[in-house]
Amino acid sequence: MGSPAAGGQDDERSETVPASGEGGSALPARSATSGRPGAAGGGAAGTDPAPASDPGGGGAPRTAPGQEAAAPATAGARLARWLRTVPGLAASTVVTTLCAAAATALFTGALHLWPESSKVSLSVETDPLRIDAEDESVQLVPAGRFDGSEPEDGCAGFWDWARARGGVDEDRTRMQLTVSNRGSNTLLITGMRAEVVSRRSVGRVVEAGCRSQGEANVYSVTIDLDRSRPYAVYVKNGVSRPPDFTVAAGGLETFLVTAGITHGAAEWKLAVDLVEDGRKRTVVVDDGGGRPFTTVTAPAAVPRWELDPDGGGWHDRGRSASRSSGAS
Repeated sequence: MGSPAAGGQDDERSETVPASGEGGSALPARSATSGRPGAAGGGAAGTDPAPASDPGGGGAPRTAPGQEAAAPATAGARLARWLRTVPGLAASTVVTTLCAAAATALFTGALHLWPESSKVSLSVETDPLRIDAEDESVQLVPAGRFDGSEPEDGCAGFWDWARARGGVDEDRTRMQLTVSNRGSNTLLITGMRAEVVSRRSVGRVVEAGCRSQGEANVYSVTIDLDRSRPYAVYVKNGVSRPPDFTVAAGGLETFLVTAGITHGAAEWKLAVDLVEDGRKRTVVVDDGGGRPFTTVTAPAAVPRWELDPDGGGWHDRGRSASRSSGAS
């Protein structure tokens, strides 16, 4: 099969929740060294030394002879002393509990919005010869890279041969999308759309093709890349409607997605909206390695060449003669 979806590239989107931690340590309290003076050498017996500060607290601190001045307490020191009291311990416990609860709610909320699921997987196949419903593989190859060489395995190797030379899908891109649900609940598919990465004009190309045969019994979904918002639709009971598929628990479903264009070229990725275990998520599928799908409108009067599946070389679609060299 083709490249697996970006797990959950989902797109898949995620958010990093910063861990909560301590903002820094409190400044240590500055220590003050004080010595209680003894009786003055010439003082009267029984006289108390002068107090270090005014008992009323209204004046400036006074220091007795021989005693160093006490440094004023910092705000951090006062907070540290208060936290060691009973009210301080109670307050710090409440704040710590609230912070832990908030951090837990934020983290689990992020997981709820962007779950990493291991129960649902998406894969795509874009090689037309491996898609049962495709009856012809057509690629637009840059004219300067169409060298007339043949794929080693004929039509079976045509798609890889064309892609190695810069080939892109002509007029439409078809892919086989497989959704597998290994969970215990039904998976809902509520929408599909193309997320257009860029649009551009078409350069000088050569049309190269190889015919095949096949038939598929799958859901067929179409996307109009010419629209500014190219949402997918499928026909049910003669009415076009957005996808509303279900994938049973333990089952899988296959969809044939066809994205067409009639003007210029578009690079795009396929976004699939899911509801898994009651949670909405979007998975973005690309052409492998993060590369977008590329769909190009065939220019007028483009040279057209077809590969003979029986090893007969390249044939001009307007003529029956075999060509051993490429078109310029």
